[in-house]
Amino acid sequence: MTNDLRVLGWLRWKQFQDEAVYWLRVLGYQPDNGSLSSRAYILYLFGICGIWVGAMWTWAHDQAHALGGLLNGASLSDALMVLPFIMLGLQVFVMMVALNSTPLKLTFEDISYIAGSPISPAAPVFIGFVRQVLTRVVLISLLAALITIFLSRPLGSTVGGGNALRAILIFIPFVIATWAIGWVLGVLRLIDVRIRRVRILWVLPLLLIPAAVAWPDGLLWPGRSLILYILGHEPAWLPLAWLALAVVLVWGMTRLAARIDMVQATDESILYARIQSLGLMAWKQIDVQLRIRMQSARGSRKALLRLPDNVTGFRALAAKAAISYIRHPFMLLFSGLWGAVLTQIAVLILAGNPPVQVWILWLLVVGAAPPLGMLYVFSVDVEERFLRQFLPVNGFELLIADILLPLIATVVGGAVVIFANGIQIEAAFFALLLIGVLSVMLALCGAVALTSRRVLQMRLLATTLSFGALIVGWTTTHSPLAVFGIALVAILILSGMVTTNA
Repeated sequence: MTNDLRVLGWLRWKQFQDEAVYWLRVLGYQPDNGSLSSRAYILYLFGICGIWVGAMWTWAHDQAHALGGLLNGASLSDALMVLPFIMLGLQVFVMMVALNSTPLKLTFEDISYIAGSPISPAAPVFIGFVRQVLTRVVLISLLAALITIFLSRPLGSTVGGGNALRAILIFIPFVIATWAIGWVLGVLRLIDVRIRRVRILWVLPLLLIPAAVAWPDGLLWPGRSLILYILGHEPAWLPLAWLALAVVLVWGMTRLAARIDMVQATDESILYARIQSLGLMAWKQIDVQLRIRMQSARGSRKALLRLPDNVTGFRALAAKAAISYIRHPFMLLFSGLWGAVLTQIAVLILAGNPPVQVWILWLLVVGAAPPLGMLYVFSVDVEERFLRQFLPVNGFELLIADILLPLIATVVGGAVVIFANGIQIEAAFFALLLIGVLSVMLALCGAVALTSRRVLQMRLLATTLSFGALIVGWTTTHSPLAVFGIALVAILILSGMVTTNA
């Protein structure tokens, strides 16, 4: 296996160099020119990137330190209680993704030259695991360092400045162990075909969350041990224990990987290979990637439901959209989760009365991560201009018909959070009404973007102006009526734009 790893590692390095040369060409570098100025230009680019990364880290550090000063004792206690559940949620997510589709993804080139070669199957598994874990280690470790700075501020002098470094050191083996568990489950899919046939198997890790509520000591110990170590209340040998656990899991994954069937790996990688073959377009046009995934999902199962025979006009469009979402229930699930998460964040913001920077952060989250799939049917309806002219409704009516079901799911998710927080009836009614209005406004922002040539720029502009006006109105007047008035004006303007352009 050592020779296989060396050969495959060299192949991956050459592929990485080709991709790096492409992006360097975009930045103005000419790889064919081996002059001293060309090499100096590479150093210049790396210097600029280093300065930018340092500036962004400094800004994030200062923001985490400033926001941490707003925490009181009760808020800090609640945060320390919630963080182990967040870490368990991350582990559950990794296991669900691995059980749904194996993490060993092969491109068309890999399928042609690696899957049919006499190379040991453990080699591509180990190389793929290392490539995936490297990015996760960097992102999650830096995020853990920022969270540590945020939590350490209320503790004052009892916590030293090295806690961020402690968080990075302890989270590296945690991330390796977490993704090793996921890869073990994904490798098992390629060993026994019966695991692939049990479609509901990937949902079973969700049971760990209610089980953790009933038995916290047995399932929340990873998160609790990490938090205690970061705060300096755990022994120094804990990182070594985590590292030993990660090494054992990686070793077990490698041993299991030697028994996988590369034919099954190829079969599960076809969708990934199709998306990778698109190149940069897969990231510039996310809707194309989403459409490929939807086509693959529809092709693997029989169509569910059909349009009634006695409906026409607006009701027919609403029924068509409802059937599309029923055939893809995870879109409704994600819409409900989006409504629940954003509502919970808004409740916490209102309860803490933080500065305007927190509202701006909430606005960026809302604008950058709209509910997944809410505009899926609408984007299909307006994509082809020739077919759009045969739909007997204007653009705004078409949007309402297409988003009716995910809008209900979003409001239901927000309602669950509102009643779970024990909000009074009058305030709960106002909050539910506000969730519905804001969801419609966000859908209109996305619809305006989809009906324009510059999709991303228009989405950011429409979301910033509309939600920014709401934030300014609330921070200056603190009047619910003013917020509703501004929201209705924004909806009227956006609906007029959608009616005209769609």
